[in-house]
Amino acid sequence: MTQKLALPIALIATLAACPAHLPEVTTAPPVPPITVDVLATAKMDVTRLAAEADKQPLLARWSGPYDGVPPWDQVSVPAFPAAFTTGLALLAAEVTVVAESPEPATFANTLAALEDAGRYQNRAETLFAVMTSNLNKPDVQALDREWSPKFAAAYDAITFNSKLFARIAAVHAARASLTAEERRLVEVTHDRFVQGGAKLAREQKDALGKINQELAVLFTDFKNKVLADENTWILLENDAALEGLPQSLRASFKAAAEERKLAGKWIVVNSRSSVDAFLTASTRRDLREQVWRAFKNRGDNGGDSDTNAVIARIVTLRRERATLLGYASHAHWRMADTMAVEPAKAEALMLRVWPAALARVREEVADMQKIADRGAKQGAAKAAIEPWDYLHYAERVRKAKYDFDQTSLKPYFALDNMISASFFMAGELYGLAFAEITGKVSVFHPDVRVWEVKDKATGTFVGLFYGDYFTRTDKRSGAWAMGYQGRETFTGKVVTPIASNNNNFVKSAP
Repeated sequence: MTQKLALPIALIATLAACPAHLPEVTTAPPVPPITVDVLATAKMDVTRLAAEADKQPLLARWSGPYDGVPPWDQVSVPAFPAAFTTGLALLAAEVTVVAESPEPATFANTLAALEDAGRYQNRAETLFAVMTSNLNKPDVQALDREWSPKFAAAYDAITFNSKLFARIAAVHAARASLTAEERRLVEVTHDRFVQGGAKLAREQKDALGKINQELAVLFTDFKNKVLADENTWILLENDAALEGLPQSLRASFKAAAEERKLAGKWIVVNSRSSVDAFLTASTRRDLREQVWRAFKNRGDNGGDSDTNAVIARIVTLRRERATLLGYASHAHWRMADTMAVEPAKAEALMLRVWPAALARVREEVADMQKIADRGAKQGAAKAAIEPWDYLHYAERVRKAKYDFDQTSLKPYFALDNMISASFFMAGELYGLAFAEITGKVSVFHPDVRVWEVKDKATGTFVGLFYGDYFTRTDKRSGAWAMGYQGRETFTGKVVTPIASNNNNFVKSAP
């Protein structure tokens, strides 16, 4: 049932109830009950809302070369609310058409139809997901916080739709006659609906929906608070603070400072790529500790960016959700569809590895301690290896044992060399060929590069690959891959994938 229908149906119900409160009129025939053809109304809504969506760049089918590319040149933050409103209403109408079908449930009219629903909304959410990961400015964060619970409610409404789940369950019960691929989709979809609360009673669904909406806000808050701490830095004000740093790293830290209007200074941005490089190279133990603590304490510094209360509430709600769904813990719920299936098996695997890993770490630290002791000043107390010493002394152990100097190899591992090497291996392993087309399609940031991917043997177009390699303000830390569009053929049209690789390398000086 779409949001657009809620008011008319409520009004109809009110009008239908009104005659009971009016004086009885004996001369007129009884008024027949008003009925609403939900299926017909949903079909009309699909047609109307799809026409509206086609006019909105964030929802419309992607156009341009390569059978369509993300329209980054048309994306604006203020346009997202209208797109989400239309997209979610259209998705709800599409799902209603599937759920209210009078035909017996089949793979084609239920599972395939459900897979084909929500394309408009998916395009808008894909663009927004890229924004929240790569360009998460305050206006994006505000929208994320406002809409994340609305998304949760909309997708719960699909999971909680009893008519829809009855059709999925019917196909699931008869899945033996399906192909292996179809059967897998049926089983995964059915299990996800069950794990999402499809079998719960109405009151339980209401409670679960509230939990999911609150968690959506909390996850957004947690992410944004950590990002706020990652957008801080340790200031290096003079040459003494740069002791041990190679020239290339000094140049990168200076470029990062200039980007933040700190001319004549150097900064270690509070993200892993900057922090790890500094901890490895710096001979200033006091600064290593300062940088290490700043990074490890993200979200644990008090003030607006502190995450402790958020974490505590998330843990509480996860426990409540697991209990509602009949699981012993959140871990049991989370792992139910993984290879391990249950936490005990995962823990057993880790405990098999743990003794050997711990023994190896002790060997490494012993080697580090010997070098640290030899380097201690005459008469000075010997300091034990601390976490902020680990990367630094690991590098010195490599140098002492193997005459290996990481900085001497760095020129061979320039970013362009590594990109070329990864593409070469993709060609050897998977028969793929890459040709850069940066500048031919729009991107969300000037640093982003794009490659056309083809089958090396036949020249057939395979997909597009976007690379976003450098750290920047408002970009989350770490490294991740993201699919803008997956490969599919089930509608009879081949859809080629569009994927991205995202990193946070420290950008070198120009």
